[in-house]
Amino acid sequence: MYKFKAKKNPSLVSHSRDYLIQELQAWRELIKGEWPWILMLIAGITLLLAFTRPLPPRDVYLAVGQPGSVFQKMGKKFVPYFAQQGITLHLVTTSGSENSLEDLDNVNNPVSAALMVGGLAFKEQQPRLASLGSIEYVPLWLFYRSEKISPKEAVKVFSAKRVAVGTVGSGTFTLLRRILALSNVEIDERPNFLRLPNADAVDQLIAGQIDAAFILDAIDSPNVQKLLQRRDIEIFNFQYAPAVVKKLPYLESVVIPQGALDLTDIRPAEDVHMLATSATILIDKSMHPAIQHIFLISAEKISREVDQFFARPGAFPAYIDRSMPLSAVAQRYFDQGPPPLKDDLPLWLVSYIDRIWILMVGFFAVIYPIVKLFPSYRHTRAIMIITDAYEEILEIDRSAARTDNVVILQSLIDRLDEINNDSREISISTDEINRLYSMKSNLKMVRDQVVARKLTLEELAPAGSGSG
Repeated sequence: MYKFKAKKNPSLVSHSRDYLIQELQAWRELIKGEWPWILMLIAGITLLLAFTRPLPPRDVYLAVGQPGSVFQKMGKKFVPYFAQQGITLHLVTTSGSENSLEDLDNVNNPVSAALMVGGLAFKEQQPRLASLGSIEYVPLWLFYRSEKISPKEAVKVFSAKRVAVGTVGSGTFTLLRRILALSNVEIDERPNFLRLPNADAVDQLIAGQIDAAFILDAIDSPNVQKLLQRRDIEIFNFQYAPAVVKKLPYLESVVIPQGALDLTDIRPAEDVHMLATSATILIDKSMHPAIQHIFLISAEKISREVDQFFARPGAFPAYIDRSMPLSAVAQRYFDQGPPPLKDDLPLWLVSYIDRIWILMVGFFAVIYPIVKLFPSYRHTRAIMIITDAYEEILEIDRSAARTDNVVILQSLIDRLDEINNDSREISISTDEINRLYSMKSNLKMVRDQVVARKLTLEELAPAGSGSG
């Protein structure tokens, strides 16, 4: 016997508990009834995450050339920006830019980025690599001890001098070999061309042990600054620099204006033309887009902090060395600027949204109607159950009107009784009870009509005859 509940005031706690229980029951029924679709949805999301890789690696390895080089100095400036994103940037020293390129292009090497001089890599030879652009001009200096030498006399004079040309594999050595080849000078055939690291070349030039030194380095590097402070050492004026650039388009022609180094003594005494390459960030094309964004954003900030002697403020980062293609991330960055919300959200999330927002729009256009059901699925499930019942009741009503067979009519009555009995067993939201009883009322009305039709047909049937 049903036990009536004692009258009491409504309780927020009990209603909240009932709400939660009903919601959990509805979700259980959803999972039980729609598990194949739910499984497909989970599999699709898993594949999407695996394909798009939202989270970047926690460790990144950047090749920075020789210890003490301008590239190592630049690399150190990137470290704190990576640390802000919870990523450790490891600086890997090498024997020079060529060795950095080899490490980067080696699939078994952890190095995934390299700071190096432009013009050493080419897309035909390194198809796995891409560029994030350049961040600074790196001029090729020729410091020498003697009276000023004119460009026409340079090859003749320096062919008899002890000249440091950098170590094999360094950016200095590689670029100088290409430049001198334009004047039919083979660097390997000159015993007076000495393979010395920049630091050793500077010390020996100051000590008078060598006569000249080629150094590919930034103007603010310690090696270059040490030589610029010497009054007994000259800077060679590459007046034919624009002609070399025509032959080697990955190079640039830059100028130290008259008096730019010292306006008191007017140093240099005239404009000094120089050849320059650019400090370029090369990456493995598979590098995570978020890591690329960190490089690009930090490069822009570092460029604003650096005194760009040979470039206008804001000129870097830029796509200077075009011997390697820009990565898709860098191309979008240069065309559209940094992604929105970069200062408000973690950069990995900003980068992820920047990559997949079009995909997300299409995904939510399809999934939104389903997602709308989730916050209160218990309501939706109750409506679906009652709607399905109404549709079946309607079909039974139509079927009863189309038949004169009392056996069929009895089967329809039995089905209505089953629906009525099932309605007592289903778990349904209390908010939809009125809909449930409205359905049951209509069910009773249809059942009564079918029963009446069956009785009428039975009365009209001849005695002893079967139902037609």
